[in-house]
Formats: sequence, structure tokens, C-alpha cells
Amino acid sequence: MRVNKKEAKLLNEAIEQWQKDQLLDEEKAVELKSAVKSYRSDFDTLAFYASIGAVSCALLAFGALVLDEKWIERLRQFFAFSELIIGVIFALLALLLTWVARKRKARFPDSTLANESFTVLIALSAGVSVAYFTRSWGASYQSYGAGIFITALLYGLAAVYLDSKILWAGALLALISSWGVQTYAWSDDADHSYFLGMNYPLRMAFFGALLVLLSTRLPRFQQTKNFYDLSWYGVWIFFLLSGLVVSVSGNLSYDVWTAIRQGKLFIWAIAYTLLLIGLLLYAIKQKDETLRDIVIIFFLLNIYTRYFEYFWDRTNKGLFFALLALSFWLIGNKAEQVRKKLSNV
Repeated sequence: MRVNKKEAKLLNEAIEQWQKDQLLDEEKAVELKSAVKSYRSDFDTLAFYASIGAVSCALLAFGALVLDEKWIERLRQFFAFSELIIGVIFALLALLLTWVARKRKARFPDSTLANESFTVLIALSAGVSVAYFTRSWGASYQSYGAGIFITALLYGLAAVYLDSKILWAGALLALISSWGVQTYAWSDDADHSYFLGMNYPLRMAFFGALLVLLSTRLPRFQQTKNFYDLSWYGVWIFFLLSGLVVSVSGNLSYDVWTAIRQGKLFIWAIAYTLLLIGLLLYAIKQKDETLRDIVIIFFLLNIYTRYFEYFWDRTNKGLFFALLALSFWLIGNKAEQVRKKLSNV
């Protein structure tokens, strides 16, 4: 059954309520939800692109006014404000915008895209506030890592308070960035190559695996269950991307990696390929089509990466790009078949 997004939401909420009232078992509820297919109307499409335009313009305007820092520095010089005061000003602005966003959400609950677009201003204001607070502490990687981590916490709290997926995505990105900066500061060697015996790609893959495990806990809490899909698939992409880099670099520093033959890292490529095969079987068994598609994409990336590693200098370039074109054509053809099949449902 194909209905618009609002009707699909109402049907899914009704199915969840029937499940809570024990009128439906879990298996039947899943079956009914899978039967409800939503489509995007012309107005939904217009609203979507208008929201993208609004977010883009907001980013450009904020970048021109704030990230350039000229007018902030002039304000500081004119009023003799410290960096701490600037941080307080933007913190108050972020709180004001959060209050306005909460009021907007209560007044216009169906304006999802517009409400989400507005939260971008909150993220930017809070980010600038923490940046100036961090600068007032002193310029060091430790302070920058702590500042980014605090930003991640603020984004997460605001996301839960406003039920905003944009802010939640910002929290995930900030959390990953804070791990990268902080582990660089905590590295125990002169060139900051290793932390707890792991080079940069390996420790990012380790953190990705940890985030995957943590994301499985989100549905257990009422405040975070709406962010499960975004977190689950987002951190899988981060983990698999980090793993792809590890399959190329191994656990070596950059200087050592550039001095050895790539064939010596073949065991890492095998391990990554086996990981992808295992994840693909898991996704198929769990009937997780999105995760399955993500793994397939990375499987293709893995194949292309292996070619560039081992065969780029030994095979005909025209043949390689012909095979590349064929593979993308097959993917596009399969996607078109699936789209036509869904449109007839």
C-alpha cells in the first residue's frame, strides 16, 4: 500500500499502539509496517529543496558573518570584550534559538523540514560559543579535543530536547572529531603516529566499532529511539570507511608505509574482505536491506582499491575503466528494476 508520508506516519503510529495494547504480536506488526510504503508528493519535494536552499543560505550567511571573524574582532576591540565574553554571547544566542525552535515545533508540528532547518542556526551558534571558550583556555590539542567533545554533548542534548536529527548527526560528527583530535594529543610518540599501539586509521576503526555497539542501545530509551536509524547506518559507514583505509595502511606509520611494498599488507586486505562478507551475510539474515546495500557498496570500493594497489601498473587502463563502467551500469540497472517494482506495489 502506497500512501503519502503523513499517512504512513499515522499508520505506523497506529500499528505501534496496537502492538503496545497487545492486539498485534511483534511479527505481525513488522509485517504490517513493511507493507506501508510512503511516497513523496510534489509539495514534499518542493519543501525538501526549499529547506536545502534555506540551510545552504544560512550556512553561507553565518560563514560570512561569523567565520570570517572580522565583525566579531571589531566588536571585541570596540567594547574590549574578551574571548570568554564572546563565548557567553553566542551561548546565550544558542539558548534563545533553542527556545524559539521548541516554540516553533509546538506551533508547527507538521513543518518537519522547516523546523530541522532552523536547528542549523543552533548548531552554528553553539559551535562558535564553544570555540571561543576553548580559545580562552589556551591553544592546545588537549583543549581543542575537550572543546569538540563538549560541543558533541551540547548537540546531543539539544537533539534530544528538540527531537532533531540534524543536531544528532552534528553530535556524531563532533564526537568522532573529538576522538581524532584527543587521541592525537594523547599519542605517546614524537610524531603522534600511535595511540595505545594503534595508528590513526586503526584507532578510528576501533572507535567506529564502539559506536556501532553503542548505537544498538538507542532503541531502549524513549528519548533516543528516533535517532536509531541515523546512528546505526551512519556509524556503519564511518566504521567501514575507516576499515577500508586500514586495509590499505595496516597499522603502520606514514613514513614506514611509504617505504614498503603494498603486497606486504595483503593480510589486512584479506581481513577486511572477510569482514565485508560476514557483514553481508549478517545483513541478509537480519533482512536489513539498507545495511546490505552499504556493505555491497564498500565491497565494490574494496575491489577497486585492491586493483589500484596491486594491478594499476600491470593492466591496461582502458580495460579497467571498461570494467568499472560495466559494474556501475549493472548497479544502475538493478536499481531501476527495484524502483519499477516498488512503483507497481
